[in-house]
Amino acid sequence: MGPLESKSDDMRRIAIGAVSAAIGVGAILYVLFSDEPAPQTPASPTEVSENQPTAEQAQKPVPEFDLVRISRGGTGVIAGRMAPGARIELFANGKMVSQVTADENGEWVMILEEPLDAGSVELNLKGRERDGAEVSEADNVVVVSVPERDNQRFLEREQNGVVAVLTPKSGEGASTVLQKPGVAAFGEVGESLSVDTIDYGDGGDPIVAGRSLPRVDVRLYLDDVFVGNMRAGDEGRWQIALTGRPLSPGRHVIRVDQTIGDGQVQLRIEQPFEAGQAIDPEVAEGGVIVRPGNTLWQIARQLYGSGVRYTVIFRENSEQIRDPDLIYPGQMFRLPLNDEKPTG
Repeated sequence: MGPLESKSDDMRRIAIGAVSAAIGVGAILYVLFSDEPAPQTPASPTEVSENQPTAEQAQKPVPEFDLVRISRGGTGVIAGRMAPGARIELFANGKMVSQVTADENGEWVMILEEPLDAGSVELNLKGRERDGAEVSEADNVVVVSVPERDNQRFLEREQNGVVAVLTPKSGEGASTVLQKPGVAAFGEVGESLSVDTIDYGDGGDPIVAGRSLPRVDVRLYLDDVFVGNMRAGDEGRWQIALTGRPLSPGRHVIRVDQTIGDGQVQLRIEQPFEAGQAIDPEVAEGGVIVRPGNTLWQIARQLYGSGVRYTVIFRENSEQIRDPDLIYPGQMFRLPLNDEKPTG
């Protein structure tokens, strides 16, 4: 005890120490036995970003399937959506089989370069935005069942036996049937374009209607003068009015063009008709317009699913084609009718 301290000071220190000890023990017991949860330290910004996706991540565009139409021969058309200008790649059982760029509305349509294999085929999409380096994948896959076929034969298509089902990759949620047997929009790409009717109405503008591939741009001409264009629907139906173009008596020609596969192949059909009368599809002439960079092999592969089918086009147009390796932009090649196509 120092010179300035007394016994009362010692007693005060002992009392203060005892009270402090009692408070400490009480606090420990409260924490151990209290029903109230202990206070938690707020999560740091880093922890929040790791556990919760940002708004940008949640809205990241991914490629989506909208429409699948596959013929018995394995050729077909597939359409969907992503961001405008995005590059979309289609994979069949893990192998890339086609690619296309989405339009300004974020919609895209692709024609299969090669026919799908017979049996069960899983289709998957990958996409990259216009200026992005990151690749995103579709949330769903499409499982297609293609009938068995002889790859050396050109198959008739009286009945379509293809089934296509959209299925979530996660395994959660319902599947959606995109195609059932008998509902394919066309048998082969080369047969997809037609002029079906002209509706003269009651003194109004005549309306021309027909079929094409789904979601492609269709351009209509009357006597070689451009009339208008429209985007075909999901079932490949289109109609265009001859607005402000009265039909004089006599013979006219309707021409319809559709471009497929990123502009690589352009189909055309010319339908003669008499004003005021129904059209006769038997007199229509259809064909494919040669574009820069086209080869007969490439055209046959897109129209019929096999490059070796170029011989069919060559034979049908032998008066124009002297050498199958020499074709020229602007040429129009007729496509053979169903009963003119060889079966072996």
